[in-house]
Amino acid sequence: MERKKNLKYFGLSLCSLLILFLCIGIGQAMDFPKVIDKTNCSKYKDLLIPAMYRAVERGGWVVTPGAVNFKYKLPDSFIAASAKNAGQFDINHDGDLIEKSTGKIPLNIYGLPFPNINLKDSEAGSKIIANSSYKIFRFMGLIVRRPPIWVNQSGMERYIDGLDYHLYMVGRPPDQKITNNPDMIRDYWFSRVLEPMSMKGTNTLAYIYLDKREDTTYAYVPAIRRIRQTPASSRSDPFMGSDGWVDLNFMWGGKDRTMKWKYVGEKTILVGFTYPNTIPLQDNPDGSYIPKYPYTGKHIKLGFEVPGWKGDAWAPAPDAIIYVPRKVWVVEQMPKDAYYNWGLHVNYIDQETYTIWYKEVYDRAGVFRTWITMFASYSETPSDKNNVGDWDCQINADEKVHHATVTSSVNDQRNIFYAPASRLSPDFMTVANFLMMSK
Repeated sequence: MERKKNLKYFGLSLCSLLILFLCIGIGQAMDFPKVIDKTNCSKYKDLLIPAMYRAVERGGWVVTPGAVNFKYKLPDSFIAASAKNAGQFDINHDGDLIEKSTGKIPLNIYGLPFPNINLKDSEAGSKIIANSSYKIFRFMGLIVRRPPIWVNQSGMERYIDGLDYHLYMVGRPPDQKITNNPDMIRDYWFSRVLEPMSMKGTNTLAYIYLDKREDTTYAYVPAIRRIRQTPASSRSDPFMGSDGWVDLNFMWGGKDRTMKWKYVGEKTILVGFTYPNTIPLQDNPDGSYIPKYPYTGKHIKLGFEVPGWKGDAWAPAPDAIIYVPRKVWVVEQMPKDAYYNWGLHVNYIDQETYTIWYKEVYDRAGVFRTWITMFASYSETPSDKNNVGDWDCQINADEKVHHATVTSSVNDQRNIFYAPASRLSPDFMTVANFLMMSK
């Protein structure tokens, strides 16, 4: 086990700098080898986060650099809206996002709250994570099928499948604003387990509030046919016995004020995409779209599916991922709640899109335990909607028990992004409806 000492985030080796100078654009990698593995990874150490470097160094992972043929960016209309927010918002001493003019928590903001961040600001970390959250909130409403699988050193153990519903009450365009929000809900999350039969109906409903109130979370337990309410700290409990927890939705789905955020540096690292080209999508008449993912089946191809593979069973197959350099900010988070299961989190957040590519997590004693990586593709519609911030695959690898949970998005006609209130509204997220859909 490795104890956290002095984390080094700054500086690149001369070799890495030379490689970066030879890159054409942020998505091009001209002078990388075909594979970065344990035989040559020391040359590229500065381009890998520490957890990934250790995995590559011991032969558990391989990194396959390449190039993508798109600019990974937020929609132009969203960036234009963000510019109008400059100077209007701040972070108070409790970690809440507030209006500068009134000191109150805003009920709706469209765009990034902080389009211009002074990295010397003591609240720079909080402002970066606020932007990261609001780039997700622009999706308004989502229905997604993402079956997680449990993977040990031999291969897949088990899985669950179902649908997740996300409804964001903030971050909506002005013409899609939901005005009736008396309880000051930031967002709702409803998770339905549909298979296997032994787990069917083990559902979860969560309300996250804008103010200081603790999240409200309900769980339906089929064995007793009852709903039970769970404490807010349960968002850090293993979800369905997996290696992940609820706060890892979109790499960070919790309430920002529950953490202490600290900006600690910036660097350039290799991040993973699942497809080199833009995936064109069609707008539905109501402005929503059905996402598409560039693979078939319930997950991207993993190491245990490759004949002769010697690495970690949960590592992505070498031909499944294209790694390209991106500039990131390094932001630490530390839970304020003494009952939260985890300690220090280290986030690697894209400087252009505020996407969290990686997260390294330590236990309460300061011992490194888990790292999470996100792989994405890029899709867009004619109306300037895109999927930036969404993920194709998320891998939660527990280095202590040598086990992982891999969650991949699945192509399904029930999936939907940018759902208007006519498709997904607060009426769907009531406890009565939750109970009815759990029976």
